Amino acid sequence: MRTCLLLLAFVWSAITTAGHSQFSVAASADLPAFFYPGDQPKLQFLLANNSGSEQTGNLQLELFDAVKKQPVDGWFYNQLANQYFTLAAGERNAVRFPITIPNLFTGKVFWQLTVRIDTTHQLVRGYFDVRDADHQTEAAQQEYQRTMKGGIGLIAVNKQSAKSVVEQAITAFSTQPVDQPVVLRMAIYINQKMDSCLVLLPLSSGLQPTGNNVQFKKGKPTSIVQKSKSDTAISMMLYGLAPGPYQWDYPFTARYPGEFLVPSCRLLLFNATRREYRTATSSILID
Repeated sequence: MRTCLLLLAFVWSAITTAGHSQFSVAASADLPAFFYPGDQPKLQFLLANNSGSEQTGNLQLELFDAVKKQPVDGWFYNQLANQYFTLAAGERNAVRFPITIPNLFTGKVFWQLTVRIDTTHQLVRGYFDVRDADHQTEAAQQEYQRTMKGGIGLIAVNKQSAKSVVEQAITAFSTQPVDQPVVLRMAIYINQKMDSCLVLLPLSSGLQPTGNNVQFKKGKPTSIVQKSKSDTAISMMLYGLAPGPYQWDYPFTARYPGEFLVPSCRLLLFNATRREYRTATSSILID
């Protein structure tokens, strides 16, 4: 994946001070680069008290539609837009603002975080994109029949020792801690002659890919070709699929807090009868 996926959402800042030459508390954003409609992220900002004394202040988060230049705090359920903080000398802490991305919204959202301490305030600004999950992968060039068997699941992976790994299925009611290793497990069954498969997997905004390695658990294609790398989707070709079961894992890390869509994956087979399989969408809760 491009390194831009590992970077924070674009941020710029401006500092306005009154009575102090340097602001005592530094604020920075720790956000994904994009969201999907329906995501319920907890926008996270990191605070660091760089002074030698305790600091108490107020935070205000504002959201704006980048095209219409209008506030969207109510539409995005930004209900904890104002929060207070207290940091001991040298302390670092994270503050979260829960919001909900409207189901009918796509586009760019500007945000502004105001940090106030006494008569001093700091402005930190940036933006994030809201993207349609169905448009993150290339469209099929021809018509496909939806006649393939398969499935997809999210698995939490915990290493007990160097040789012992415990796996647990992630359900809609389970919560994964930030930094939890997760695999997205794909299973398909090839029931016709030797075939090839194009896999199109949009990424979830709450998950961060771990490396670029696909681990096959069952079956083995003759060759695997990664398509052009993208910061929003994984695309690869599997050649030489003999009839039988196949299972492979994509490794991720639960990176950002909130509840996020895990978009459907498309698999297109084309050597035998052209057919398509689209997995169901799911979600993952991270906190």
